Amino acid sequence: MTAIQWILAAVVCGAIEIATVGLWFLWLALAALIVAGAVSVGWLPSLETQLLVFAFLTLLFIIFTRPLVMKLFKTNDTLSNVNALVGQHGIATSSIEPLHFGQVKVNGEIWTAISGEKIEAGHRIIVTGIDGVKLQVVKSID
Repeated sequence: MTAIQWILAAVVCGAIEIATVGLWFLWLALAALIVAGAVSVGWLPSLETQLLVFAFLTLLFIIFTRPLVMKLFKTNDTLSNVNALVGQHGIATSSIEPLHFGQVKVNGEIWTAISGEKIEAGHRIIVTGIDGVKLQVVKSID
């Protein structure tokens, strides 16, 4: 392949990366650009060598640099759905017994709750999980 063909492959991979933003095709594009540079100065004359270097560089980039870049771009996402309730404190508005549902108030909302222990109305609770549309709760120690 010629250097122009490798540059074209890099452009296609770059376009796919822009469309998907998965940080996979970026490494293919970078490897293709490096191979294009090596081909243009005559360092990689055969197609087999070009493909081998391309595959090696791609694997090298994916294994060693992708995790670093993913950490760099990782945002501190805040949970915005029901999973955000896990760890929240609330109040039992009705008694909860094992194998019987009760109700709790968490963040100003009433939820159906289940627990493996008896919790009297008025006691503080902590949400430990979600089971369908019910909150799993335990007594709060404080």
